[in-house]
Amino acid sequence: MSNYNVNYRHNPIEPPEPEQNPQNDSDKPEARDIMESSPALRWLDNFWYHNKWTVIVVTFFVAVAIICLVQMVNRPRYDTSVCLASTYRMNKEERAEFEKLLTRICPEDFNGNGEKLVNLVEYQIYSEEEFESEADRYEAMTDENGNPDQFQINRKFNSDEYKNFSNFTMTGETSVYILSPYLYGILRDADRLKPLSEVYTNGDLPTGALPDGFGIALKDTDFYKYNPAAQIYPENAILCLHKPTISGRSKNEARYAEDMAFFKAIADFEVQE
Repeated sequence: MSNYNVNYRHNPIEPPEPEQNPQNDSDKPEARDIMESSPALRWLDNFWYHNKWTVIVVTFFVAVAIICLVQMVNRPRYDTSVCLASTYRMNKEERAEFEKLLTRICPEDFNGNGEKLVNLVEYQIYSEEEFESEADRYEAMTDENGNPDQFQINRKFNSDEYKNFSNFTMTGETSVYILSPYLYGILRDADRLKPLSEVYTNGDLPTGALPDGFGIALKDTDFYKYNPAAQIYPENAILCLHKPTISGRSKNEARYAEDMAFFKAIADFEVQE
């Protein structure tokens, strides 16, 4: 018997070749090709390259201008205003009721927009004596655990409020003021207040007129006596009228006359018993 040597040849299995994409990569349009084929895109690319910072800056200022314009259009148009400055600051509810009272008192729709609206500007300011007195009062108070209560304001806040108030009085945007005796004295001594004799030229001064001839004791007015919304304010407050300034609303004679009419509406408010 013959011996046969059988050799089996093993061929390795080759992995299938990936399908060829029928579209050659070289056929895909590149961004540069698109840019070169479009004059408009070439112009935009060139314009942005040379002017991008100008565009960014101009866009910023245009956006700011639009925002300011929208705010001006939507800002309330007030007929007149009053500034309150004392040791007391109204809460939200008290302020809303006081604004309603002022709107009722305002003698007319000065700007003719169909509604009366009075702007209320408010500051909380202590004299040194008032500050120390308030600090002592809070120190004597205790919370529910018997611990001393903390004073609610600090000297920096008080100083900042006074500076803001002082700057505001020079803007001329408000002529009618209701002030603490401390702040009233500062404006009076600086010759900033209009004498009542120049407001009531017939010599018939309103009830509550102070001996110095510049202010009216708020507590003596019917405005205060018969309006709970006003009685939340300190009874030692003084109603007064600022002199016209060289800038702002009060430099306009017609506007100042409107503010004076509003001042007299508060001072002359009368309830017939």
